[in-house]
Parts: sequence; structure tokens; C-alpha cells
Amino acid sequence: MDNFQDFLGQLGERFNELSQGKKVAALSLVALALASLLVMSLWLKTPDFQLLYANLSEQDAGAIVEKLKTQKVPYEVTNGGRTIRVASDVIHEIRLQLASEGLPEGSDVGLEIFEDTPLGMTDFIQKLNFQRALQGELTRTIKTLDAVAQVRVHLVIPKDNLFRKEKPKGKASVTLKIKSGKSLTEGQIQGIVHLVSSSVGSIQASDVVIVDLKGNLLSGGKEPSREAMMSASNFKHKLRVEKELQAKIIKMLEDALGPGNVIAKVATDLDFEQVERTEEIFDPDSQVVRSENQISENSTGAIPPGGIPGVQALVPSGEDASGVVGQAAQRNKSNAVFNYEINKVVRRVSKPVGEIAKLSVAVMIDGTVTGDPAEYQPRTQEEMAKYLQIVQSAVGFDQERGDVIQVENIQFDRTQLDKEKEAIARAEQIDMAMEIGKLVVGLIFLIMFFTRVIRPIITWMTTSVEVVPEIDQLGAADIDAVDEEKRRLNEMASEAAHIRESVAEFVSNDPKYTAGVIRKWMREKNPAAK
Repeated sequence: MDNFQDFLGQLGERFNELSQGKKVAALSLVALALASLLVMSLWLKTPDFQLLYANLSEQDAGAIVEKLKTQKVPYEVTNGGRTIRVASDVIHEIRLQLASEGLPEGSDVGLEIFEDTPLGMTDFIQKLNFQRALQGELTRTIKTLDAVAQVRVHLVIPKDNLFRKEKPKGKASVTLKIKSGKSLTEGQIQGIVHLVSSSVGSIQASDVVIVDLKGNLLSGGKEPSREAMMSASNFKHKLRVEKELQAKIIKMLEDALGPGNVIAKVATDLDFEQVERTEEIFDPDSQVVRSENQISENSTGAIPPGGIPGVQALVPSGEDASGVVGQAAQRNKSNAVFNYEINKVVRRVSKPVGEIAKLSVAVMIDGTVTGDPAEYQPRTQEEMAKYLQIVQSAVGFDQERGDVIQVENIQFDRTQLDKEKEAIARAEQIDMAMEIGKLVVGLIFLIMFFTRVIRPIITWMTTSVEVVPEIDQLGAADIDAVDEEKRRLNEMASEAAHIRESVAEFVSNDPKYTAGVIRKWMREKNPAAK
């Protein structure tokens, strides 16, 4: 710390010794050096901006800039706010984030188009603007749905004709861009259809067509039947079941084998038949007497004579045809009725809808690459048998319902993947080379600036201070010493001039001798020339 303070003190003293002009030059030099360092550091830190979006509306540009400010992403706005550029290393990530949030939305013209109506507008332009306003208002309304990212609405509004019996029909087409990870239900699609048909009087629901960005027909205008809606729902449920099983297989195997080494496909046959069955089960062994009714009859009297009805039967005195007189008799009669309550179980059974009737699973597993150079090694039979058991347990394999699961070891073609990896590595090398190039250029600039600008100026300032002392600060003794040095130098110069004149006179008087002396000197300096 003391050495640094001493250095600053010496520097201040040296600065005070300079003249006024040198002080200004020194301060300018320091300011120039600081400015150069600042510009160089800013140039090294300035990111390489690339085009994010162009030809944006004011609303979209404002929303995008607000998002970039929130995420603290460096950007620049050009072309009057219609073009936005961001750093090249984050451009793809920013585009994905903005797309997930539905930006840019695009500008839609609504009924505000009639706010500034020129006086010379024709009837054709008015009708055209009215159609544009309807399309814009419908677009804005449909965009309020949570699953919709972008919308385009096209209307065909027929001309009114008083001389036609049938009123002409209009048509409408709607193009939807669904947000990632979301979907529209059948009810929402039909809601959009009725929204459009209700907004334009000449358009019926059957004349509205809705498609997505891939050209898939979402609605053709006809009311779907109940069977069609159930079929679509069943198909979605089937896809969802297959997707869940497939994801379960891949996730489980990739945790053990590594990502990209497993491919799985699942096909299911689901039973959507709705069956309800009512069963009544009786248990005769668990009977209980519910009610009992017993009747007993006792009677006493003569037994009437028998025989064939006729004359004999009408003979009095109770004597029958055989001459036997009727005897007195007693008769007993009993009747019992028992009602039993038998245990009964009533069961209503409903078979679940969408139950798996059959399951088919195909799984491909890549081998391993070992050795130097790398060599492909297939999986062993023991490993494949183990993986087959794991897949069977994961999907709930049931042999009785005819499930089929196939697990095979197949070498994957990774040529395209290797090319993509090489392209990514090459791009990273280029980016690294660019960054290193920036640093090298900056270092070269600093070295050149120091050697070509700063050091010569410092040398010039230092030399000026040492060679030109101020006369006012010299004493009498110093002035006498300077004068004595001047006289000595003058004498030496006069003596040298006298010697030079004498040599010239000698050479002119005897040139041959002079030439011989010079040759002798040359031989002494170069002995090989003898």
C-alpha cells in the first residue's frame, strides 16, 4: 500500500513538472486510453443480434418487447418498431417461449375501421370494409378461447337480390391454430360453428367449415350424430390408453438402458359394449317359515247305503240292495299349509366400458457399443427374456384374453443422429472460434494501440522533460559549467576540422602513396584478400 502511495506521489510530482501543454496532452492521452478500453469491452460483450420477427404490428411489438424486458433478454428494435432482433444464442429459445404464449398474434381489423371514413368512399368499399370488420371481430372473439393461439376467418356474404325467390346463402371458413398441449372438444368446435353462423344472418351452421393448420377437417357444418360423437370419444380413449402404456414401457426401460435405446408401440382392442345384467340367486338351504295354516275336521254318523242309484236306492229303512243296514262311522280330516321365506340375492352387474379386450405390444431394444474402435454388441438371450418379463408385468399381460408381446434386439440406425451431433458440434466450434477471434482481435488492438500511440507519446513527453530544463531554475555555477562544455566542444570541433583539412591536403599532394596506405589497411582488415 505504501509503495502504491509513493508511486502516486511520484506520478503527481512528475505531472506537475510538465508544462501546461504537456499536462493537457497527458490528460487527453489518459481519456483516450480509457475510452478505447471502454469501446473495446463493449464490442467484446455486444451479442450478435439476429432477426426475431419482422413486419410486426404495434400491439405485437409492444407485447414481445415487454416479454423480453421481463426475461432480461438483450434486444434491439429497428425499422420504426416493426423489426425486433435478439442475441443469436437465445433466438430459438425465445421463439419457442413466445409461440407457447401465442405471440405474435397478428393485427385484426374490427369495427374501428369505420371510425375514419373518407367522404368519397364508394358502396363497394363500404361493403368490403364491413366484411373485413366482421371477419376481424369474429377472429377476436374466437381468440378468447383458451386453447386457440391464432385464427383466420373468411366470409362469403352474398348480395341481396329482390327479384330472386330464394335468398342466397353465405359461406364461412375458419382456420385454427391450437396451442401446444391443448385441444378443442367437440362441443367447443360446434360452439365456434354456431358463433359464426349466428353472427352473419345469411350463413347457416351447415355452411361453416373449420380446419386446423394441418388441413384436418374439424367440422364440416353438419350436426354430428350421437353415434359419431361416441365413436370419436372411443377412439380418443383408445389412443390415450395406448399412449399411456407406451410411455410406461419406454420410461421404465430407458431408466435402465439409457435414452434413445428403446422403441415401443402398443395396439389395444377395447370393448365399448354396454352390458347390464340383473341376477336373482336363491338359497334353498336357508329357508324360514313365514306363515302356517292348519285345518282339522272330525265327523261322526251312519254310512249311507251304497249301490247303483235307482229304485233300490230309494227303498227306505236304510237297507241296501244286499240287505245290509247302514252302520255308524267316525271320520277325521286335517289340512296344513306352510309358507317358507327363501334367502334371495338380487345383483345388478354393469360391465365397464372401454375394458381392454386384447393387447398387442412390440418393443425394439438397441444393443451396446463397446471397444476401441467401437463395435456393436447384441443383447444376450438372458437379457431379452428379462426385458420381456418386465414389459409383461408393466402392461398387465393376460394370456387368456390373447395378449401378444414381442421384444426384439435390433440395431438402430443412428446415421442421421450422428450427422446432427456433428452439425451441432461444428456449430459450437464455429461459435467458440468467433468468440476467440473477438478476444484475439481485441488483444491485438490493445497491443497496437499501446505500441503505436501510447508509448511514443510517453517517450516524447519524457524526453522533452529531460532535455529541456527550465532556464530560470539553473544557478550561476550551472550556467558556467554549460559555457565551459560549449567551449570544449567548440575546440574539439576546430581540431577535427584542422585534421580533416591536413588529410585532404596530404591526399591531394601524393595520391599514389595514399592509395597504397588504404590498400594496406584493407589487407589488414581482410587477410584472405592477400
